Amino acid sequence: IAGRLIDLALNFFGWMKGGLAVACVIACIFFAAISGSSPVTLIAIGSIMYPALIKNGYPENLSLGALTVSGSLGILIPPSIPLIVFAMVTGANVNKLFIAGIIPGAIAGALLMIMCLYYGYKLNLSVVKFSPKAAGVSFIKGIPAIMMPVIILGGIYAGIYTVTEAAAVAAVYAIIIEVFIFREMKLKDIVETLYDSVIVLGIIFVIIAMATVFNYFLTLQDIPFMLVDFMTNMVTSKWMFLFITIVVLLIAGLFMDVISAILILAPLLVPTALFYGVDLVHLGIIFILALEIGYMTPPIGINLFVSSGLFNKPFNQVVTASLPFLLCLVITLILVTILPDVVMYFADKVK
Repeated sequence: IAGRLIDLALNFFGWMKGGLAVACVIACIFFAAISGSSPVTLIAIGSIMYPALIKNGYPENLSLGALTVSGSLGILIPPSIPLIVFAMVTGANVNKLFIAGIIPGAIAGALLMIMCLYYGYKLNLSVVKFSPKAAGVSFIKGIPAIMMPVIILGGIYAGIYTVTEAAAVAAVYAIIIEVFIFREMKLKDIVETLYDSVIVLGIIFVIIAMATVFNYFLTLQDIPFMLVDFMTNMVTSKWMFLFITIVVLLIAGLFMDVISAILILAPLLVPTALFYGVDLVHLGIIFILALEIGYMTPPIGINLFVSSGLFNKPFNQVVTASLPFLLCLVITLILVTILPDVVMYFADKVK
């Protein structure tokens, strides 16, 4: 699936200077809409695209930065796992969260593509000759892969199945197209995939269990109520609350993974958010974007470590390469915070 998405993006955008990097961003966006995971997106797309970028004369830092930051879009673009966890913890409407993530995801993706094109023209990078025939063939071959996010999100929004059922439908669909249509997956591969999935789920469940116990302890100690009282006395407006929330989330992102941060901080901040009239869907997108930036920030920036290991490059080099592209996420976070209507435009239309 990842290979066909990449081939499709390359054939349609490779003719521009910086087009291969743009193809990386687009492939990450589409794959994120399938996997819902940033590290998985980075590994799936990066393992194929990084050698192609280097082969075509793209600088190492440009290639590393574009792939590392684009891979982080997996936690924002639906069906995002962190969005599901946020909905579970706060009671926010998960369908609204999903659709609310589309516009911020598109903004972040567009800014990343603009950055890629800027470097492409600045460095006069090589291009791939456009072939209508090759583009058409790659589009036809890519239709089954393109349809996967459509099936997942379309079924949820149409009320055909729930988020949990959508995950099962997506898994079955992926197996069918890989085994019977693409014929690129054997029984051995299915067993290995199931094994890896069980390990990942086990890790997530352990995190959830520990965070639940910790949240129960906080509730017994009246910590959420004390925090609300403190915030309402110190904070004088909705905007000050959002600013403080973002600062807290950015700091938390330095030391915690996204799931743990949501499980611990969301129950503490939601009561105050409701007091100041902040919509939980808007808060959820701010949560994810701020923590997404944390995914790219030392010392715990998971995508930085994944990228360093995947591409066999020093951690410091990956950090340096990611900084210009990280600016795109910061701009997106600012826009989403000060323009809540951008987030809520489509979400408000979901019943």
